[in-house]
Amino acid sequence: MLSADLPTDLPTVEQWHAFRADYLRLQEENVHLRADLAAAQAQIVELQTVLADTRAALQQLQEQQRQLQQELTTVKQQPFTSRRRRPSQAETTEPQPRGRPPGHLGTSRTKPNRVDRTETLPAPESCPDCGSSFSGQGVVRERLIEDLKLQRPTIVTRYLIERRWCPRCRTYHESPLSAALPNHRFGLHVLLFVVYQKVALGLSYAKIQHELRTYFDLTISLGELPNMVEEVAKLFGPAYARLIALMRRQAAIHIDETSWRIDGNVHWLWVFVNDMVALYVVSRSRGSKVPQALLGADFEGVAISDFFSAYSPLDVEKAKCWSHLLRDSHEMAKGKPPDSERGQFHRRLYGLFLEMGLALEEVVADEAGRVRVRDEMHSRLAGFATERWRDWECRRLAERIKKHLDELLVWLVNPAVRADNNVAERALRPAVVTRKTSFGSRSKAGAHAFARLLSLIQTWERQGLDFFTTAHTSLTEGCSQS
Repeated sequence: MLSADLPTDLPTVEQWHAFRADYLRLQEENVHLRADLAAAQAQIVELQTVLADTRAALQQLQEQQRQLQQELTTVKQQPFTSRRRRPSQAETTEPQPRGRPPGHLGTSRTKPNRVDRTETLPAPESCPDCGSSFSGQGVVRERLIEDLKLQRPTIVTRYLIERRWCPRCRTYHESPLSAALPNHRFGLHVLLFVVYQKVALGLSYAKIQHELRTYFDLTISLGELPNMVEEVAKLFGPAYARLIALMRRQAAIHIDETSWRIDGNVHWLWVFVNDMVALYVVSRSRGSKVPQALLGADFEGVAISDFFSAYSPLDVEKAKCWSHLLRDSHEMAKGKPPDSERGQFHRRLYGLFLEMGLALEEVVADEAGRVRVRDEMHSRLAGFATERWRDWECRRLAERIKKHLDELLVWLVNPAVRADNNVAERALRPAVVTRKTSFGSRSKAGAHAFARLLSLIQTWERQGLDFFTTAHTSLTEGCSQS
């Protein structure tokens, strides 16, 4: 029985050892596979980390690309946008109050120094709102109003001029009429109005005609207006000659020129100007003979000008304009890196000019100190100009400095001389505006009349004189003597 119950398919010893070997081999492979799985999982985590870093870097690069694209768009649009200063973030979030800063003393228009007439405005009899009668004593307040008086139509005066016979001279005599020029049907105020609008303000004759008709209901033909200007200019011939003599007595005079057309042909408008006198001359020449003739042989002052070659032959003491020199060096260095030779040239030259001004402020009232500053700056400017500049533009400006070295330093020792020629450039601006609107003059007589009258207007304004009062007085005296 016992032997019958035992299984008959039991493995043999050899088979059992084979099974055990397979089991151990599979268990070892399982251990290796688990190790490989763990390594694979670790590598996956590492790759995921690298992927996340890559995505973050890509996003940052995309943001930088967007900013660069925006900056490129802004740069491309910059030449076509307004040059007004854009407000900062603080200004946009917290706008500053308009007007002067707190604590600044207030100013207002000064009261007129005269009262031409007084009008009294009585209060109404009753309240305009409710109709009740007023009570008590009223008070008076003062209010000054300045206004224009347009004379429409103009004043027409009839003069009955008596003439008497002189038996000795055998001719008639009469009292001179000072309100108008001989054989003129318009008074002096009309003539001076036309002159000022044309010469000082640069208006066209058509606009002046429109002004006369609109403001004063006065109709004048276009042909009469230029004749008025030329005739007034002839009467001021002696005054213009006195301006030439006054200009020659100045300690320093600024000179400049600009183009001026006469009947389409190119001429030149010259100006000789300082704080006291302004002299304009129209000439066909742009050469040195014009300033030589105007300054004369007895001019003992300083002629201040730019670096135009026509001023070099002048046999007077000369001073050159620093604004022109620095402007040329700035244009030369524009667009160049700051560490380039051109950039260094302009920066050092400008710094040297600033040092001159600061040094002069310390000794402005000391004549010996001025000379000492001039000598020191002469050595420094000469050393700067004689350096070995490789760039040809730098060499060109350095040669200009060496040529005009003494003339660039006159302003340090002579109080009457300025470091720039901006006075002459500003004096030419009214004429330049007139040239742009009228294209010059139609005749030589008109050009010389314009220069003569502009000289008188600008000179009187520099001396604090009113043109209409001064010119009317001068013409009245001339009419009384004629």
